[in-house]
Amino acid sequence: MIPARNQRRRPFQPDWPRSLLQALRAGRLRVVGLNKPTLGMHFQGIRAALDGLPAHLQVAVRQALAGRIASSTTRRPLTQTDAEIWLTAARQRALPSQSEAVLLQVVGRDRYGRTHRLQPVAAQALKGLRDAAQTQSIALEVISSFRSHQEQARILLRKRLFGQTWEQILSVNAPPGFSEHHSGCAIDFAIPEQAPLTEAFEHTAAFAWLRVNAAHFGFRMSYPRNNPSGFVYEPWHWCYVE
Repeated sequence: MIPARNQRRRPFQPDWPRSLLQALRAGRLRVVGLNKPTLGMHFQGIRAALDGLPAHLQVAVRQALAGRIASSTTRRPLTQTDAEIWLTAARQRALPSQSEAVLLQVVGRDRYGRTHRLQPVAAQALKGLRDAAQTQSIALEVISSFRSHQEQARILLRKRLFGQTWEQILSVNAPPGFSEHHSGCAIDFAIPEQAPLTEAFEHTAAFAWLRVNAAHFGFRMSYPRNNPSGFVYEPWHWCYVE
């Protein structure tokens, strides 16, 4: 059937990149707004799910993908032995795999000038939490937020290059693919004029306030003392639980 001349055709939308479809099917990426999990789904089903997103979310996903491509850098050398050590540690400690968030929202810069991003729902919850803390004269800095699998790998390899053992590194940092920071919901907090990422955070008014109030905003401390995941005690690391 030939459409009438005055019938408006739907604007052509280019197909979703195969790399995105593969990542969603493998569980390496996550897109906020999809109504069902895409792990193991056929490409046709993933395309349909993406096409069903509101127009503004489709635009956001495409822009996010373009940003990833534009900012991508060459990976540092990774040996097969390194990858095997990471995977073995993750399996032995039963670490859940973590896919990368695609839709991210800027939540500010830290004392080092680094930009931090979170999933929109986590960003909104963070704003409520920080606003409430501010009413008690408590300033909460974000010192770490979303990290990609590639960024996580660079952190581990850099520490190894500086002489740390894998045992030391993996007691603090999760292997790529297993860090809560990939989800876009995890945050490392700090307070002004104190060195970040140390147990000293436990003795601050900020930590005391978080222990009482963070759950009201959907945040939990991921790694308490003697946590089953095998990480060191991290009073600074909190994650928004969807």
